[in-house]
Order: sequence, then C-alpha cells, then structure tokens
Amino acid sequence: MSSVAAAKTAEFETVVVETTHIACDGGNAGLGHPRVWLNMGHDRQVVCPYCSRTYVLAEGAKAGGGH
Repeated sequence: MSSVAAAKTAEFETVVVETTHIACDGGNAGLGHPRVWLNMGHDRQVVCPYCSRTYVLAEGAKAGGGH
C-alpha cells in the first residue's frame, strides 16, 4: 500500500504564485472542488486542504507584503 501512497503524492501539483492570497478550485474545468481562498501569511507556501495542490511563493515576491 505504501507504493500507492507514494504514487498519489507524486500526482500533487506545485504552483508558483506571485501573491500570498490564492483561490483554488481544484482545476479540471468544473470537476475540481468548491473554490477556497488560501492565505500564506508570512510563510512561503500553502497546501489546499481539498486537492493537496501546493502553492509556493515565487522567488523575489514578498511574503505577507503590505500595501
């Protein structure tokens, strides 16, 4: 069973983004999940609780950047 878990982990997508506030709907043109808003705060990545897609802040972008 551990090989199945490892295979599923390999399928999770990593997306590089320019902002710490991200909307995720799972993609797949309506076959994903309800849209959720994810906030990295001062971290440099966040994982969607529905689809496990990982959003990583682009190099040079400011984490938790103010106005």
